[in-house]
Amino acid sequence: MLPRWPFLPDDVALENVLTTPSTALLSKQLKRLRRTGFYDKLDAQAIARGFPTSLYCAIASRETNCVNELGDFKDGEAHGVGIVQIDIQHAIAQQARDNGSWTTNPDPLIAFGAQLLADNIAQAQRAFPDWTSDQQLQVSASGYNCGIARAIAAAHAGDSDAHTTGKNYGKDVIARKAVFDTLIAGN
Repeated sequence: MLPRWPFLPDDVALENVLTTPSTALLSKQLKRLRRTGFYDKLDAQAIARGFPTSLYCAIASRETNCVNELGDFKDGEAHGVGIVQIDIQHAIAQQARDNGSWTTNPDPLIAFGAQLLADNIAQAQRAFPDWTSDQQLQVSASGYNCGIARAIAAAHAGDSDAHTTGKNYGKDVIARKAVFDTLIAGN
């Protein structure tokens, strides 16, 4: 059994961060999103930007197991902020981390992440116009993790996940998306 990371909910083991969790666990995550109001926030941003809500839920699942938290600690400092882990390389995330607004007003971070993802989708569609939607979304998800230029270059070389965490980020997000599609459709 792998060790636990700080801040993981009790029902989440480390292996579920890097591999696709069971349908039962993703169902718990969806219930958590709905209970905390984050589902409505993710849904509104996904709809506003024209991509599936299930994709944004899958990103939140992969990034934080659907928990609003600080993460990606390096030298004792959080580099990922919020439920969709916006990196502090972006001023909005560093400011939210430093002033605590990621807990009191997470909406700007969620909107920022949705715009990043929408931009990634547009770039993946331009780069791979003949690919299926899920293939394009996989590249987009890979890009959310490692940068869209790196993901596109890696996809041209055969695997958009070549530079992602666990070398499976995009594939895992698409697998989670498929489960969330079913769960959301079933309410």
